Amino acid sequence: MRPAPLHALHAFESAARHGSYSLAAGELHVTHSAVSQQIRTLESMLGVPLFERRGRQMALTREGLLLFRRIQPALLQISRAVSEVGVLQRPPSITVTTLQSFANRWLLPRMARFQKLRPDVAVHIQASADLKDLGRGQADLAIRYGRGAWKGCHAEPLLEEWLFPVCSPAFNQGRLPQTAASLKRYRILRDDCQMEWNAWCRHAGVDAEDFLHEASYSDSNLMLGAAAAGQGIAIGRSALVSADLAAGRLVRVFDLIAPAPYSYHLVTPPGRKPSAHLADFMQWLRAEAAAFTRKEQRALGLE
Repeated sequence: MRPAPLHALHAFESAARHGSYSLAAGELHVTHSAVSQQIRTLESMLGVPLFERRGRQMALTREGLLLFRRIQPALLQISRAVSEVGVLQRPPSITVTTLQSFANRWLLPRMARFQKLRPDVAVHIQASADLKDLGRGQADLAIRYGRGAWKGCHAEPLLEEWLFPVCSPAFNQGRLPQTAASLKRYRILRDDCQMEWNAWCRHAGVDAEDFLHEASYSDSNLMLGAAAAGQGIAIGRSALVSADLAAGRLVRVFDLIAPAPYSYHLVTPPGRKPSAHLADFMQWLRAEAAAFTRKEQRALGLE
């Protein structure tokens, strides 16, 4: 007997697993008639029926059940072998999930340096605040802003933040507040998190509840964009505003700087050893964060 065609065996295995020619056709991306034809070919070669109709279901015959049990492990082994070879040929990649503000304002401007170090590694960046990406295997690494206590994850401190009010140099025709107490006379920009303004105000000895004119935004990226457009005074986190300060799009309103209550962390699933290229990326992030911290401390007079 000549060997059975592999595509006929695939059609039979799928139909047997689903109990349906239609579902097998959908899985294999072929027509119902193509699946039926492949199985008829197989039955003709073997000289026995493999299915019998029971109502709307296609049930395996005794011979069909025997064939299914024998070929399914072999087909799975073939599929795994093909996948493994495909992975070997595929260039290494990393999927990183982080906040949109951090991605836009800190990570993306630095990515060219990593690509120069590891041009063979493809880095996919997802803007998301959801740590479920890690649990579902949809991301290899998260960079998150918080206290580092995320349940079911391992968090490593990456980057501390400092807080200070910022605005466009052209805001209010360049006439900026002279004291922290006078902020209540100006338009204040907030994002959905009140924490940074509250922390800086406590440090400055003023009450954030005294602000009279406010505008709010869904995230800090929008808030800082509005500040650069001259629409008010925002609270700046050092990592997010350093490029705007250097380019003159934003200026610090006061010299008073407060430590942020949160910091950035590298977050990974527990117990999962990073691949070699992910370990390289994490090490590069640590070095970039350390260099930024040294530079920012000098710029802010914190040394």
